[in-house]
Amino acid sequence: MAGAPSARSGDALGIDARPGTDLLAIGHVARDEFPDGTWRLGGSAFYAAAAAARLGLAVSLVTRVGPREREDLERACADLGIEVHALPSVTTTTFALRWDENGRRILRLRARARGISAADLPVGAPAARATLFGSIAHELAADLMAGGPGVRVLAAQGHLRAWDADGTVRPAAWPEALSRIAGMTAVVLSEEDAADPERLASEWSRYAPVVVTLADRGARLYEDGRTALVPAFPPARVVDPTGAGDAFAAGLTVALAEGGDLVAAVRFGNAVASFCVEGRGTDGLATRQEIDRRLGH
Repeated sequence: MAGAPSARSGDALGIDARPGTDLLAIGHVARDEFPDGTWRLGGSAFYAAAAAARLGLAVSLVTRVGPREREDLERACADLGIEVHALPSVTTTTFALRWDENGRRILRLRARARGISAADLPVGAPAARATLFGSIAHELAADLMAGGPGVRVLAAQGHLRAWDADGTVRPAAWPEALSRIAGMTAVVLSEEDAADPERLASEWSRYAPVVVTLADRGARLYEDGRTALVPAFPPARVVDPTGAGDAFAAGLTVALAEGGDLVAAVRFGNAVASFCVEGRGTDGLATRQEIDRRLGH
């Protein structure tokens, strides 16, 4: 793991971050609870920040977390070298996870923190090279996602969810999508996030490039009416797929911020995701050297 955060800082939305921040991740951290009674930190923004930090970037995370999980989050971010800005909350967004007989993950939303808007961000210095918006429960306000500098990637999963009275999470339409994704450098969603991900991606790609992750089949890029399938990298082993899509989004964002084209960035994201599944939580995330070797560099 990286060491404690260095005194570098900067940010994409006026946040008080270290000069030279490479990536700013924004979104709720999650408390993921498992059938055996254990839990661990999760959420798109947290996993993406962790993946980028393991790649050696200067990373800042803006999130909300409740008092029970705050110390664990701060410790995890210190171990990873992430500068964390933990906004106050009565509770942490919490999901109960289980799997059906076909291995499909089923989520139940047990608690949800307040959303995050532009007004919640501490005032700070210049823009980060890249901003990753990691939604898990409709927490990102419209003013937060308005146009800004640098590479801007949206992991849209949380905006494509609704939940029943008992908290069971199901795919749902996002009526405001087209106005929110306009101006994004890229948008990422999973094939499991929508009933018809191909149709949705084709529609959205008129406004921004869209990548649909396809688990062990790789990812499909939709851009300007064209599609391209970018194959996955086989992992050495599969321990836990949780967070792989978020690690992909981080890798994509990093590669785009470094000037890569979209196909090359998707390939880099696939390589980052392939390591994520090799461990539990953030344990499988790879260094830049490991990614380069898997890419054949």
